[in-house]
Amino acid sequence: MGAAPDVESVEGGGEGKVKETLVREVEGEKGQIPLYTLQALWDGKMKLKDFEVVGEEKPTLPHNVYEQDEALPVIDIGALVGMDKAAREENMGRMLEAAKSWGFFKIRNHGVSLEVVKKVERNVKKFFALPMDKKLLVKATNFAFGYVGGSPVDWRYKWWLEGLHMKVKEENIRNMVNLVWSGDKAFAEEFISDLTSYFVTMRELSRLMVECLTEGLGLEPDTYTKLESKNAICNARVNHYPACPDPSKVFGIPAHTDPQMLSVLYQDEVGGLQVLKDGKWIGIQPDDSTFVVNLGDTFQAITNGILHSAAHRVAVNTTRSRYATIYFYGIDNVQQLRVPPELVTEDRPLKYRPFTVNEYRDYIVNRQIPTDGLKYLEIDQPVVTGTQL
Repeated sequence: MGAAPDVESVEGGGEGKVKETLVREVEGEKGQIPLYTLQALWDGKMKLKDFEVVGEEKPTLPHNVYEQDEALPVIDIGALVGMDKAAREENMGRMLEAAKSWGFFKIRNHGVSLEVVKKVERNVKKFFALPMDKKLLVKATNFAFGYVGGSPVDWRYKWWLEGLHMKVKEENIRNMVNLVWSGDKAFAEEFISDLTSYFVTMRELSRLMVECLTEGLGLEPDTYTKLESKNAICNARVNHYPACPDPSKVFGIPAHTDPQMLSVLYQDEVGGLQVLKDGKWIGIQPDDSTFVVNLGDTFQAITNGILHSAAHRVAVNTTRSRYATIYFYGIDNVQQLRVPPELVTEDRPLKYRPFTVNEYRDYIVNRQIPTDGLKYLEIDQPVVTGTQL
């Protein structure tokens, strides 16, 4: 778990400068409390029981339990860009069906070497192994970009993770990495180059998949991608899920959907990703040869509900840390997005109103609505009050 102290030893260390950085003033009797959950735990301000999920929402599936046969559809990216028309149509059809029924699929032959993937993973581990005062040099003060030691402490369900959330622009990555590794310029340059190159490839893959899915719906392939702008919600996150003393009661991240168009995930060999399909939680087995792709709420809304944004969660375990790298693809944060008229029919009337991504994200975050936020965008539906995370 790197520099993070064990659960049993949170009373020791973490004093002085680090503690002062971790806490903020809160009005009322609460006094000073840590901003994020794992930081609070490691600083002795929270206990394991504060992370527990009870009732019907508690963990039900161990992190390393998977379907006997590979359940998640696997798409050959090479076929999507190749000259074999039959292979392309077959993979397009499989991907479209997976996007409608699962909201998830895996991709192989994606053009990213395992060596590159593992190098990014090694560098990510180096970041999380740093002393806390180093990581806090790039802390996220508003649960946005930067280092987060969990979820906000006032959320109902606490995240058992620490993460680094980045804008995927070289300038932003450079500023963040240089702050942390100011004394090791050679490594900083290597990390910047590797991350930037990796995320450029993720963007290209994301655009390709969005355009293939759009084409599969009978629309022009660039119907959505042509809306990209400098306000696009394209960002990335690397997560570290430390080993947990009681994974039967604690989630790395509880059930939620993602707000953007599409995500591309690389998970290490530990396992823990679980997807809800037809009312059943299914563990997604790690595989070094593939990335996991999931559709977000924006894609479901602007396809009039034809494509599916699936709830998913992360289980933890008692012995091993888990690491994951996620790229989030979006088209624009501030312009109104709407369902193309071609996707509205007598049998499928218009379901979702026009919206902006910023509006939607603010709604689901401020009201802590993890899985049913899309009800807010439904036409002639009451506003969702939400269930706290």
